[in-house]
Amino acid sequence: MSMRARSNALSACAALALAVAGACGGESPKPPPTTPPAGAALASPSAAMPAPASRPALPEPVRKPIDFTESAAGRGLDYVNRSGAPDKPTILEANGAGVALLDLGGDGDFDAVFAQGLDSLARVRSGPGADLEVFANDGRARFARQAGPGLSGWWTGLASGDLDGDGSADLVAGAYGDLVALVQRDGTLTRRAADGLMPDPAQAPHARLVIGAAREPGHAPWWTSSLALADFDLDGALDLYAGHYLELDPVAPPLSVLGDGPLQVPCEWKGLRVFCGPLGLVPQPDRVLRGRGDGSFEDVTAQRLPNHSAGYALAVGAFDLDDDGDADVVVANDSSPNLLLVNDGRGVLVDRAAELGVAVSTEGQVYAGMGVAFGDHDRDGRADFSVTNFSDQPTQLYGGRAQKSGSALAPYACLTWKVGLNAATRRLLSWGVHLEDFDADGALELFTANGHVYPQADEPGTDTSYAQSPTLWSLRPGERVLAHTAQSEGSLLATALGARGSALGDLDGDGWLDLVLTRIDAPASLGLYAGSRANHRLCVRLSAGTRGTFGARVRVLVDADPSVNERQLHPCGSYQSCSAPELFFGLGALARYDALELRWPSGRVERLGGGAADRRLWIEEGRGIVREEPLP
Repeated sequence: MSMRARSNALSACAALALAVAGACGGESPKPPPTTPPAGAALASPSAAMPAPASRPALPEPVRKPIDFTESAAGRGLDYVNRSGAPDKPTILEANGAGVALLDLGGDGDFDAVFAQGLDSLARVRSGPGADLEVFANDGRARFARQAGPGLSGWWTGLASGDLDGDGSADLVAGAYGDLVALVQRDGTLTRRAADGLMPDPAQAPHARLVIGAAREPGHAPWWTSSLALADFDLDGALDLYAGHYLELDPVAPPLSVLGDGPLQVPCEWKGLRVFCGPLGLVPQPDRVLRGRGDGSFEDVTAQRLPNHSAGYALAVGAFDLDDDGDADVVVANDSSPNLLLVNDGRGVLVDRAAELGVAVSTEGQVYAGMGVAFGDHDRDGRADFSVTNFSDQPTQLYGGRAQKSGSALAPYACLTWKVGLNAATRRLLSWGVHLEDFDADGALELFTANGHVYPQADEPGTDTSYAQSPTLWSLRPGERVLAHTAQSEGSLLATALGARGSALGDLDGDGWLDLVLTRIDAPASLGLYAGSRANHRLCVRLSAGTRGTFGARVRVLVDADPSVNERQLHPCGSYQSCSAPELFFGLGALARYDALELRWPSGRVERLGGGAADRRLWIEEGRGIVREEPLP
């Protein structure tokens, strides 16, 4: 997000950025001479670079257009987002809400829980507050509204995982002014008393915002944006990384100007008066909370997040980036440098984003990060990740590289220009993001949920628009990105949605990934997908003992294919959202696999024999495949 004062803040980062090797370029640098012209980015795979000579010839997968059928209205998913006034006078009203997919009731399918806001900032003072909205899935993507957990707030980000070790999915919900843990009991979510997520009111009396209660001006509550659950200290209990955004006074928020008297600065974007922030407002520091294993937490930020510099955190994601068995964290900050927090194995997270080339762009621009997703797009066994950004800033793709001295992280390769994402994404403002193999052809696709923050984006001369359609690109190794476009009027990709949060899961039980999107001030979207049965796939669900499954790795081995087909179970990320905890593998034309390798959070490594593709496998630590079913 932006205002006139952005350029002053950006210049302070230039000296740091010029020393960073491997960072992604912004608008100023030109692509190297060997890069295909930007206009070819969306043309066809004929713009491909030569495939690695060492890769043996394999049967070609079927590659057809990927499309999602918009199905929410006819399947009972009638959630409608509320996010303040239509003209968006404050930044709180522009960011929308997240969604989580989790199994409520233990019936094996994934239900949906939505965060919810209020219809105006004034409602924060008058009440009532919003509850989370819960929808039960019948296993065929038909939903029925259920009672919510009885909360009252302006809810933003969600993260799901087993907080209390009973084998069922629980939920953490963040808000503008609150953060709560909800444990699952008999299929319902119940707020856990004394969860330890918010400070004692005596120590921080204004941190929690009680909807409808009197509040004096001059006090900004804690604003939680996105959340990531992971066992950072490897003690068997899920911990929480809470990304916090900025200080916004609910009683006297800034309205179109910052400062007083002669120091007053109008909040503008492309010559248009807009809401203020994030620049000019005070960023809030993130927090790390240690899980006790019973659904409660303790704040260990001082010990686990040393020398932390507060940024405008919008998205957080946990992933083992350096292949050492513990979870690291990427924070996509809005108009402040991104963070890449490397875990020392004891849960201490140290920022190395600058030295690894992902904090800012090479010319010193601090991008406005919105969402984050992880995957291995070139199948070399090293984790890559993508960060979505504000309009006039491309979605970035960072490629993991090997360090000669061992498994430690090397500076990331900027792949944004190389694969054509700069030209393909610069006009978009993107939020939720996923790197997944939707069509099971063995290569990842990049999905982004898009929509501008300023209603003024529809004014002439902005070169963008307020409502924007979701986008999907193929990211085949060695090729430029290839756009997938709507194939019918009922396509999710055909409609300018103005989306924010997004989550993935097989919602109708057919073995293909579907999408749930939250839209700003609008009904949710449900995109159902059915791929070509000529491509083969595996769906894997994991269960483990006291150490849990978050952070587990599964690798599908095919003797004829030396490339790596691996997934990690870290479902929370995207933007303020959490996907279903199931791993998907595309095998292309291969109807069988030769082995599975698993590395569990406990440190146990297992190798299981091969079998037929097109199966859903349930794998239990120490017992192997305990159940399997053919996919329809």
